[in-house]
Amino acid sequence: MRQNLIAFVIGLVGAFITLGAYSQTFVSPSQCITVGLLVLMFGLLVREGFISL
Repeated sequence: MRQNLIAFVIGLVGAFITLGAYSQTFVSPSQCITVGLLVLMFGLLVREGFISL
C-alpha cells in the first residue's frame, strides 16, 4: 500500500510538471515536458517494484 501511494504521489508530481510546461518561464517547454515524462516513468518503475523507496 505504501509503495502504491508513493508511486501515485510521484505520478502527480510528474503530471504537474508536464502540464505546467507552458505556464512557467524557467526552462523551455520541451525540457519541462521531458523532465515531467521522466518523473512519470520513475513513478511507474516504483509502482511496478523495479525500484523500492
